[in-house]
Amino acid sequence: MLKKLNFINLAAFFYFIFLYNAQANFKKDIIIKFEKTETLSFDFTQKIEQKIEVGNCQIKYPLLMKCYYPKSKKIIIANGKFLAIVKKKYKKVYIYPLEKTPLFFLLKKENIINMIKNNEPTEIDSSAIGYELTENDLYKVKILFDKNSLDIIAWMTTDSYSNEVIFAIENIKTNLLMEKEQFIIPQEKDL
Repeated sequence: MLKKLNFINLAAFFYFIFLYNAQANFKKDIIIKFEKTETLSFDFTQKIEQKIEVGNCQIKYPLLMKCYYPKSKKIIIANGKFLAIVKKKYKKVYIYPLEKTPLFFLLKKENIINMIKNNEPTEIDSSAIGYELTENDLYKVKILFDKNSLDIIAWMTTDSYSNEVIFAIENIKTNLLMEKEQFIIPQEKDL
């Protein structure tokens, strides 16, 4: 009986060593991949409460993003300083300081790299690993990575109304050529 308990303890010890090494390798690999990433292009599904929207995004690090929502004819643009919600249907542009939004954190790859370096995963399953960070009580960000491809597959934040925003990512492409001009916020008169 004692030999059996020692064997179980030894097996558990080696299992935890294996998990620790796997997480360390994942951290190292995702950091290396992310350091080499200059741009991302992907399709998305966004869920806020019961409302689901789909579209396409382009991100150019640091701090540039443009997301198209074809059904609602809405565009979200981050130009480095401001976040704009462009509603072509109504010929309106709503502008907010980018640094007051969770996207400010997500659009600086150094922030994501540091989050991975300095934190342990908060979620691990057979296909994904997640990291979570709360930034100065302003917002909470959770990022999920695919264990095989090391790509971001989702992020979760809260919006200005304290609703959870789930942003699922598919068909991701990295390091496509993107011009800075495509991230210019239009004026309402030009819509």
